[in-house]
Amino acid sequence: MGFFRFGALGNRGFLGGLKARFEPAVSRVTFVLLLLVSVSFDGLLATPAWKHAREQLPSSIAPGTAPYLLLTTLAFLGLLLFAWALFGGFAAAVRYQGRLDGRVIDVLAGLVPSLLPIAFGYLVAHNAEYLAINGELFLPLIGNPAGLTWWPRLHYPLNDSYEINKNLLPSSFVWYTQVALIILVHIAAVILAHDYVTRAARSVKQARRAEWPWIVDMVLYTMSSLWLLAQPLVKGG
Repeated sequence: MGFFRFGALGNRGFLGGLKARFEPAVSRVTFVLLLLVSVSFDGLLATPAWKHAREQLPSSIAPGTAPYLLLTTLAFLGLLLFAWALFGGFAAAVRYQGRLDGRVIDVLAGLVPSLLPIAFGYLVAHNAEYLAINGELFLPLIGNPAGLTWWPRLHYPLNDSYEINKNLLPSSFVWYTQVALIILVHIAAVILAHDYVTRAARSVKQARRAEWPWIVDMVLYTMSSLWLLAQPLVKGG
């Protein structure tokens, strides 16, 4: 996605690599959807609804057991199938509204690159608080990167006496940072989708009509992403 291509396909510039044509194969689309689903599923496990449902399970399906692992695996696969149905359905709507040529899988493969910024942004936003808290461990490492006993002891916080501050960042700061990041990557996604439909449609009018289903899809996914991100903060607050 970066500015420098290093011989890879795509245009030079930010998001230039995502303008390269994706192979219209089920495996390629599934791989991109897995990037989205894996983070979404991790967020789903942190919701109070899932935790409440987990507490209602019998002891034979308690966390840590093989049946519970099977249950979560089936839930993950179900979420993946739901993502396929959701994005595939909206891709079919884009194809119908814009009178685009090719199969639905061809249209979906053309729109799939617009999902990659969302996957990246949601991954960063989902782990932002974790990275911020555990990133504090770099301070004592800077003071003694090799862990040598003879290394001169530096002043606090660049020594082993530093303790992690779990309240380093206010919840409001984390939340608004996550919101800003999610909105920015969705804007990038809409731009990439717009670029595809303008190239695939036969006229400007058809391109504009084709954009609306995918925009609705982006709005729905933005709402669900923000809801999942808010759950740990709401629970903690």
